[in-house]
Amino acid sequence: MNNSATTMAPDMSVTATIARPWALWTAVAVATITAVLHTFVQATPTIGALMAGNAPAEAQQGLRMMWHGMSAIAWTYPVVLLLLPRKPAPVTRPALGYIALLNGTQALLYAAAGVWADGASGLRSLPQWTLHAAVAGLALLARPSRSAEEPQPPVRPRPGRRVLLWVTTIVGALNAILHTALATFQGWPAALLTSDTLSAPKQALYAMWLFSCVLFISVPAAVVWSLRAPAAAGRFVVRYVAVLAAALMVSWACAMAFGLGHDLTPAGPLSLGLLVALTALSAPPRPRPNVRTSSDDSAPPTPPEPANVPQR
Repeated sequence: MNNSATTMAPDMSVTATIARPWALWTAVAVATITAVLHTFVQATPTIGALMAGNAPAEAQQGLRMMWHGMSAIAWTYPVVLLLLPRKPAPVTRPALGYIALLNGTQALLYAAAGVWADGASGLRSLPQWTLHAAVAGLALLARPSRSAEEPQPPVRPRPGRRVLLWVTTIVGALNAILHTALATFQGWPAALLTSDTLSAPKQALYAMWLFSCVLFISVPAAVVWSLRAPAAAGRFVVRYVAVLAAALMVSWACAMAFGLGHDLTPAGPLSLGLLVALTALSAPPRPRPNVRTSSDDSAPPTPPEPANVPQR
């Protein structure tokens, strides 16, 4: 067989070697505790204080919907951390970096909101920042070294997919601009700041909104990053970003379906649905086995000719 005519796909069956397994499992435990606190402990007093304030009904319903969406997102952290040891080596390092980025951003925003409202004592009024900071630090400690990654060049997208990537980037950037600039200063969070909602819940809700801006910005950023990243890493991160956007879409749609968002418009879940679909489709495709053989390889082997035997 002509081995030079055979193109072998890279071996993606080798799972990553976690640098510090104890850090990964501790991050799973802390992320699970954080999700439990956000979903079952902090939700009732925070949402209760929001609905008891004098913010407009649309802002109350929208921020309540966002809180439940963020609870769903918090549960994705321990799930993804549990999946990563079974993923190929090129996926684990950037995925852990993205988990660290999300949790580190949440920690900074919670701490900044507390300090902005109450000075140094605000760090005690929003203690959840310490949990997110711990998850971020542990995720960074668990990352494999760069030398452990398998070299895998990025895949050049075909012309059709290139158009899809540009459309996704533009739609994602427009959503990020509208959500971060327009909605933050003229929408629900602006109404929250001028309401008489209690200080600690107001700070937590405002920090939650600012983190949602980071999520919207990460959608086009992840799509652009996937163009230069290894295909497996880009596929995992872009699909995970699509899941995060889908959590907000489902939360918004469920709030309207169950009568908790009378003043919310369907434009929100529809635009989020479009963003989720485009983002999921923009993930790099799985490589197809591409084995090219010559005509000599495809033909059955020819049996050896019998040796000339002298006749008697």
